[in-house]
Amino acid sequence: MNRYRVAVLGTSFGRNVQVPGFRSHPGFEVVALAGRDREKTARVAAELGVPGAWTDWRELLEREKPDLVSVATPVVHHHPMMLAAIAAGAHVLCEKPTAMDRFQAAEMRDAAAAAGRVAGINHEFRFLPARVHARALVRRGAIGRPRRGTILGRYALWTTPASRGPTWLSDASRGGGILGALGSHHVDALRTVLGEPRRVRGGPRVDQPRRGPVATGGPEALATADDACTFELEFEGGATGLVDLSACAPYRWEQHEIRGEEATLRFEERGERLWRLAPGREPEELPIPEDCLLERAEGEHWLLAPFRRIVDGLHRAVDRGEPLEPSFAADAVAVQSVLDAVRASGRSGGWVDVEVPAVGARREH
Repeated sequence: MNRYRVAVLGTSFGRNVQVPGFRSHPGFEVVALAGRDREKTARVAAELGVPGAWTDWRELLEREKPDLVSVATPVVHHHPMMLAAIAAGAHVLCEKPTAMDRFQAAEMRDAAAAAGRVAGINHEFRFLPARVHARALVRRGAIGRPRRGTILGRYALWTTPASRGPTWLSDASRGGGILGALGSHHVDALRTVLGEPRRVRGGPRVDQPRRGPVATGGPEALATADDACTFELEFEGGATGLVDLSACAPYRWEQHEIRGEEATLRFEERGERLWRLAPGREPEELPIPEDCLLERAEGEHWLLAPFRRIVDGLHRAVDRGEPLEPSFAADAVAVQSVLDAVRASGRSGGWVDVEVPAVGARREH
């Protein structure tokens, strides 16, 4: 098996999921880690056994010459980092949301295609067992024609102003907000079973504007990025959808439903159990096929197991040229275009068409 050198940009999610995920695959070697804080980056690299610790990610690209770069930073950095990594000859995995807007995402997509580099987007939730099985059931007609997808999410991020201090997640200029952080996953989930969204109505909002003070005694700040969003979707095939998220709840809970003409499928956030609900019958828990199940180690981050599926697909794409799922070409720009339409609808108050930039498209001024 060919082995490829990986650099991870980011020391938060990069530390908890990405570095362990790549290190668990025999076809990858994590050679460098980049972070903003020199002391923290050096400490994390030492703890994880990564030989290179950098605060200048451009110097990392020049000196380390990785085969693959994983971008796990605040969103505002995704576009310049990915373009630079591609220019340096690397394949790229980018965290979601893809970019600050769909035109940046399209430029990233086009740059990877022009350079012949593999470009993946980390929608690892796709590989949670119930989601995989639910998609398969819908595609073979187990609930009849799909008519409606609903995702409700409640997250205890900003239950009170002091729950979490002012980080990039609260800063719109850095790409923060619950719409991008989790709404991107949910748009991806709906489009994989209902087809491409053609228009949306709704928008993001700020329900809990105060942030902090942080535990270290830092100042209180006001959020500029959304902590909640509600929007409807209409899909090309005639189905509809609803996404309703709040990060200000005192608990964490998430429920997905896919309603068809004959029955409904229901599962929750971690996707370990799946139910079929049909008229006149008690809810039926469906067994998850063995090939959908994920191997989990005790104590590991719950997203590490589905992330390993992403890593395995990346290796096959880089090593053997196999199609990558999810990919920039098919998925990243499409999802970002929906997020842009939701934000536009929030400003206008009406339905907004989803417009995916064509290859070579440029932002209109």
